Amino acid sequence: MKDILVFLSPAVCRDNLSRGGHYAIDLARTYGAHLSALIADIESDLGDLAPQPDIRQVGTTTASKSTLSSERVARTAELVQSAATDANIPCDILQSENQSISLRERIIHFTQMHDMLILDVRGSLDSPRKELVEAALFGGGRPIVFVPPNTALVANNRIVVAWDGTRSAVRAVHDALPLLVKSREVLVVSVIDDKLFSTPHSGHALCRYLTRWEVDAKFSAIRRETLNIGTTLLACARHAGADLIVMGAFAHGFERALMLGSATRDIFEARIEIPVLLSH
Repeated sequence: MKDILVFLSPAVCRDNLSRGGHYAIDLARTYGAHLSALIADIESDLGDLAPQPDIRQVGTTTASKSTLSSERVARTAELVQSAATDANIPCDILQSENQSISLRERIIHFTQMHDMLILDVRGSLDSPRKELVEAALFGGGRPIVFVPPNTALVANNRIVVAWDGTRSAVRAVHDALPLLVKSREVLVVSVIDDKLFSTPHSGHALCRYLTRWEVDAKFSAIRRETLNIGTTLLACARHAGADLIVMGAFAHGFERALMLGSATRDIFEARIEIPVLLSH
């Protein structure tokens, strides 16, 4: 892992660097990686979409909102640069050469040129942040790590890998390998009462594969009963005392997800308590 991208909203950072910012810096320090920060006020950049509650500016004119946004972006850049300097890691603030390019296009382009994207989440993922996440997942080709408030710094003591044998799950495992090899323990879990597995024992096979990477991996089959899959995985991770969940995103495509539901959508709608790494 050589280059980590963090997306920061100045509204989330306010006068202190957000949890996602601190998490990204600690990850870069742990892996000796370069940190890149993309800072944008989602409300002003995506004004045609419903604003997220914690970044809504009420009762201001367009001009004053623009000025306020620029000031907050500059302040957030100062915060992340200062924190990176204190952590002794290289950091740069990303700027688009073409300012007419939309934030959606920028986040796709920058995600493609980094090892992973770190993103703050607070409660359920709503517009316009949800659209940016989906754009990065489908267009960026790199994993995204959701970081909720009050997240501890990168610990990697125990990681839960959600395994269902799909392409997206395989992609997530390989994208997360730098994290898995540094973890104390990996728990591979499959929700077995949700669907039939084409290869029933692939969870054990995955653990054998990870052992060759010197990863202490164990397999566990769990049942969701009346819960949705996402809630089941979050409960499993909480019970295991995990620091991170690794899972594939939208393994069956939007059409099937709309009809049958999706573990990814469950995570989007949940109030997560630990970081979640998603790959598509």
